[in-house]
Amino acid sequence: MKCPVCNHENGDAQFCERCGSNLNGTHASSEPVDSVRHTDSASADLEYTRWSSTQEPASHDPGPTRPSSVSPVPSLVKETFTVDANNNDPADHGSAQSNTGNQWNNLVQNEKVQQAKEVSKQYLSYFLSVLARPYQSMKTVGEQHVLHGWVTMALFAILTSTYILFTFSRLDAEGLFISGFLRPLLFSAIILIAAIALIYGVLKLERITFRPKILIAQFGTLLVPAIATLLLANLMIVISYSFAISLLVLSYIIVFVAMNIVLFHHPLNRTKAAIDSMYSVLIVNAVLFYLTYRLLYSVIAGFIGPLFSPYGRL
Repeated sequence: MKCPVCNHENGDAQFCERCGSNLNGTHASSEPVDSVRHTDSASADLEYTRWSSTQEPASHDPGPTRPSSVSPVPSLVKETFTVDANNNDPADHGSAQSNTGNQWNNLVQNEKVQQAKEVSKQYLSYFLSVLARPYQSMKTVGEQHVLHGWVTMALFAILTSTYILFTFSRLDAEGLFISGFLRPLLFSAIILIAAIALIYGVLKLERITFRPKILIAQFGTLLVPAIATLLLANLMIVISYSFAISLLVLSYIIVFVAMNIVLFHHPLNRTKAAIDSMYSVLIVNAVLFYLTYRLLYSVIAGFIGPLFSPYGRL
């Protein structure tokens, strides 16, 4: 039997072998045929679209083709690298950090210089006012003057060391800086600290209430005349050696006087202490004198001893 739809010869079959139409009734076979035709045309259009999409880029770009989903990634990486290379150059970043560090160091140094200048101006005015009336200034100092007291003691040790260094610089001695400056500097600092410690011990023995910072400020204030004496001693080395050494001895006498004034400024023997105040003051003066004698003698003997030794410098 011939199919009325596609004209295919099917024999005695009830359905068409080609389009599947019912050979007994032609009305049900029209829709499948139409659907098959539409399906074939749609698949053909899809194949043509897919073929044209893959063939058209080849006409514009003669180079090798890459998947469209992968191609944007290298461009993004390239752009990112370009931005980083332009904006975050390691050399430029390092130079910027170094410039910032240099600016910060300069700022800190300028601040330190300004602070040093301010402290110097304050100390100069303090020095001149105390030099005129040292005892009256000692009675009015407070804890805010403790820095000035430490500066005065440091100047005392430095000026003593420079005096000894200038005195023995004429000798052809080895290690002049160590023996002529560092050792006197250390020994002078020990003498001043020992004086403060002796004052502290006597006041504790007398059971007197006091503040250590004010004690340091008082002792440093009374040492201001000793600083002026040492300055004159360093200047007089060239003119008169005998007068210069007299000024050096006078500066150390002022240290003893300052220690005793600070002691008697407090009400000694107010309570029944273990020892009388007179004997305690004598003891601290004897201890300080012995310590000063031994330290200065060791410094001077370190220079003079080898000169008179029959075997020379050992």
